[in-house]
Amino acid sequence: MNRSTAVIVASFGTTHQDALEKCIASTEREIASHFTDYPVYRAFTSRIVIRRLKERYGMEVDDLARALERVRNDGFKSAVIQPTLVLGGIEYDLICRTVQDFQGLKTSVGRPLIAGMGDCETAAGIIMRGNRLKEPETLVLMGHGTEHAANAIYGQMQNIFDRAGYRAYIATVEGEPSFEDAVAMLIAGGARKARLLPLMFVAGDHAKNDMAGPDDDSLRSLVEKAGIEAEPVIRGLGEDPEIRRIYVERAEEALGSL
Repeated sequence: MNRSTAVIVASFGTTHQDALEKCIASTEREIASHFTDYPVYRAFTSRIVIRRLKERYGMEVDDLARALERVRNDGFKSAVIQPTLVLGGIEYDLICRTVQDFQGLKTSVGRPLIAGMGDCETAAGIIMRGNRLKEPETLVLMGHGTEHAANAIYGQMQNIFDRAGYRAYIATVEGEPSFEDAVAMLIAGGARKARLLPLMFVAGDHAKNDMAGPDDDSLRSLVEKAGIEAEPVIRGLGEDPEIRRIYVERAEEALGSL
């Protein structure tokens, strides 16, 4: 066991136990199985999720500052912090700021899943291989969306799908393109059936409610109102072994820069 460096896997978190196991815990295990000489710690960045996990399930999860403190108190001199975020947006900036403000550890923060055009192409390829569409299916990928400049990644991915001739459109909960934009693209493309899939690490509240829920403003409802059959798939990106391997590679890069 390496007693100088630890790895912290930093996730936004989820209160959905199935998603926590399938996406977060599975990625933590993947990283731990690769870094056998380095202890792996868990951190969630959402204090609301941390509080609700404790209230509902008695589950204690450290926020990132507490995880860094725990690593330091356990006698380690350095830490790799690997986020499980999809984009380098607001949450990623907060992680970097928390790490920069922490004293007493040499640290290195790994990149998110998609940090540039090359990453877009890699992620798009994984998604395309994992979703073989049959006529008349079209894929709609639901991302979170952000006011951060990282929102441009969604447009880059759409361009990749378009150039490849892949029947896939992107919608976001809080950014651009919107749900309405995606429905308009489905209509313009003559789609008759849409497979709805989260473009998110975890398939939690957003996937189950904003994407697949019964409310009038859910993506599923808007697609069905347009006369298009909707098939929601509750599966986070963290369930894909290829995606998990990318996070392992990101952590490996971060370790190399310590």
